[in-house]
Amino acid sequence: MNLKVKNLLKTLALTLSVSLLAPLANKVSAQETNIQAPEIIGEAAITMDINTGEVIYSKNADLKLSPASTTKLMTALLFAENKSKADMLTFSDTVLKVKETSLNNYKALKSGDKISAEDTMKAVLIFSANDTAYLMAESVGGTVDNFINMMNEKAAELGLKDTHFVNPSGLEIDPLNPSNTEVNQTTAYDLAKLGIAAFNNEWVRDTISPKNIDTTINLSGSPMQIESRNKILGKYGNIGGKTGTEELAGHCFVGFFEKDGRDLVTVVLKSEYGATGLNVFEDTEKIANYSYSAEKEVFKNAGDEVGTIDLTYKTFRFFGPEKQITAPIYVNENVEYYKNDFNDKNATISYNGDIKDAWKLSGNKEVTLTYSTPSYSQDVTGTIKISAMELLKANLPLYLLSLLIIVIILVLVLFIIRIINTRKRRSRRRYY
Repeated sequence: MNLKVKNLLKTLALTLSVSLLAPLANKVSAQETNIQAPEIIGEAAITMDINTGEVIYSKNADLKLSPASTTKLMTALLFAENKSKADMLTFSDTVLKVKETSLNNYKALKSGDKISAEDTMKAVLIFSANDTAYLMAESVGGTVDNFINMMNEKAAELGLKDTHFVNPSGLEIDPLNPSNTEVNQTTAYDLAKLGIAAFNNEWVRDTISPKNIDTTINLSGSPMQIESRNKILGKYGNIGGKTGTEELAGHCFVGFFEKDGRDLVTVVLKSEYGATGLNVFEDTEKIANYSYSAEKEVFKNAGDEVGTIDLTYKTFRFFGPEKQITAPIYVNENVEYYKNDFNDKNATISYNGDIKDAWKLSGNKEVTLTYSTPSYSQDVTGTIKISAMELLKANLPLYLLSLLIIVIILVLVLFIIRIINTRKRRSRRRYY
């Protein structure tokens, strides 16, 4: 075998090897870039894009749990919508009944003592003082009960379907009604939506920002130093958050992140407090980092059937009995999503167009479909597969019967015309 032939065979062998191994190499590469969702201690969690509403990470995001002091995001939001920073608030006997994690544990307060609305917001969101949460409630609602009704009305307005409040602080034993066994209830998904609404309020957002990692409030004429309970404030892109800890709730945290031009909200519920109290923050760091790195996967491929639709039509297009036909819906492009248990449960692709007439949609016309999850939607192209021939076949017996009736009518008409003409001819003969 000469040298040229040997070289040719080597080249062919190398080319064949590359062509056979390339798909395997691509598969390995894809597996390497497919980042696995992290395991966390928290029983429920979510990460949501603040600007688009897309759910990037989810763990039991629709599980109802106690939110502890993350409740105060709702209390603070209503307070910010109804008060100004310069307003002065007065401690009442009712407010002073609240002892757990309260300002009146650090300074002897009495009924009639004053605090500014700005410092009240700091006390609630930074220090998580429970007495000032009740102070907010009284100042806005007139009574705490009225304010709780406002909280639940706001929850309904925000679409928080699995959320119910019984107090403004998140305490699981209400100091004003200790015999009440009800606790505040929400889900990670609802709490993320509430978090976004609160974060979009400038006063709330400014209060929880890194500039207030420790600050001073003026309590009835004397300063008091308070420190944020958010242990990751200013780290890993975290620009704010609200903690919560109670017996049923465990350790909870709602965090806000800004990095690489993207704004995220994270929620972790029912994490373990741990020896250092950092488990919930470590959970949060994991899901935030994952969410910034996560890439979308294919939810449906172009050409996939994604559902059916019931269309109506008149049998003779513009008239006749109205009938219904079920047609399959196909998507014309790849639709991508963040794969997680929440999106797998809730993602849909549907046709919501105004045209529901089968004749108008016949011919496999391209239509606009909607890919949606509860807080996010986008338009995609698709096809409702229906043809005029299908409509004709579906009504063939009726068309044949109609044709037969028409033929019979024509025959009868012709027969009547013939009789009439015959009588006319006979009449003319008699006349002549």
